[in-house]
Amino acid sequence: MISDRERESRDYLFKLMRENPELPVIPFVDGEIVAGDDFGTWMGSWGVSCTDEYLIPPQDYEPVIFKSDDDVFDTLEKVLPGEEFDALPESEEECRKIYDALPWTKAIIVNIGLPD
Repeated sequence: MISDRERESRDYLFKLMRENPELPVIPFVDGEIVAGDDFGTWMGSWGVSCTDEYLIPPQDYEPVIFKSDDDVFDTLEKVLPGEEFDALPESEEECRKIYDALPWTKAIIVNIGLPD
């Protein structure tokens, strides 16, 4: 038997997939699921799903950035080389044009959490 929460999460994910068949489905796994390197697989549960846009910063140590976070200056600082960032206009409106033009990838994002 599955919980009502899991049923609702799955139903909503399937709805997003039917409505957006061209989008990739990207799972984001909660770090608490992987408690060690003793095993090759770990159990999780379906969490909240949504459509969003993301990009992977050029530095390996930076996390994935979601467009819905709408953090224009912080995102530009992470993805632009220092001299390009320093040369940005001061107007948020002008910076937003640059932010919107970044190579965002639209996808269905699925959060995978700890099992119930």
